[in-house]
Amino acid sequence: MKLSNRIEEIFSHAVALQQSGRLRSSVYCIGRKVYILNQDHTALLRFRLRKTDKLEFDTPVSFNANDYDSQVVEQKGDKICFVQSAAGFKRVKSCRTPSLSPEEVEEMFKEYKVKLRNTVTLHSKMLGLLNEALSHIEFSCEDGEFKIVQRDIYSGSIIELKREKSGGLMEVKDDLEDFEPIGLRTNDFLALFTFIPTLQFSFLGDGFICVDSKDDKMPLRALISKCRYDELGGTK
Repeated sequence: MKLSNRIEEIFSHAVALQQSGRLRSSVYCIGRKVYILNQDHTALLRFRLRKTDKLEFDTPVSFNANDYDSQVVEQKGDKICFVQSAAGFKRVKSCRTPSLSPEEVEEMFKEYKVKLRNTVTLHSKMLGLLNEALSHIEFSCEDGEFKIVQRDIYSGSIIELKREKSGGLMEVKDDLEDFEPIGLRTNDFLALFTFIPTLQFSFLGDGFICVDSKDDKMPLRALISKCRYDELGGTK
C-alpha cells in the first residue's frame, strides 16, 4: 500500500510530535479515517479522508507513531512493515502493532455523543503569548468572559489571556456559558495546532473539550479529557 500525500502529511506530523515529546501516540487507520491516540488516552484525534484522497484502508492498520518511516506500508499479521527501496536494495522495517486495534479505537471515539456548545475559535498566532515551559493551561468563563490562564506553581507567577475588545483572531460565541476552569496540558494544546492553524474549541462540561478544524483541507475532530495538573482524565 502506497500512502497518499495527505495521509503521509498526517503521519509525519504524528512522528514529529512524538519526537518532540508533545504527543506520544499511536496511529490507527480504518476505512477512510485516521485516528491518533496519545499514550495515556487523554487525547484522541480523528481525521476523515477527503473525496480527493482516493486511498481507503480496506484492511485496518495501526502502528506506534515513532516507528513510521516510509510511504509504503504493509500489514503482516501482528506486524506492521515499512518498506523502502534504494540502490538495488529493499529495506523492510517490521514493528509491533499497538495493543489496541483500529476497531477498538474507532468504537472508543463513537462512544462520545458530542453536542457542541460553549464554542471558542482560536488561531495559532496566539501561541506565542503562552509559556511552553509551563506544563498546563486553564480555560474558563466567568460572567461571560472567556480567559486562558497559565500558572507557575513554583514562582507563583500567572499568565492570563483575554480577548481584546478591538478584535483579534479569537472568536467567542455570544451565548457562551460560564464554566469552571478546565485544565489541559500545554503540550497537548500546542500539538493540535501542528495540523491546522485555526481550531474551534467546544467546552462540553465535565472536563471534556471537543476540538474541530475550521479548514476543509484537513478535516479534524479531537476529544480531549480533563487534566487538572497531576490529576489526569481519560478518553476511556
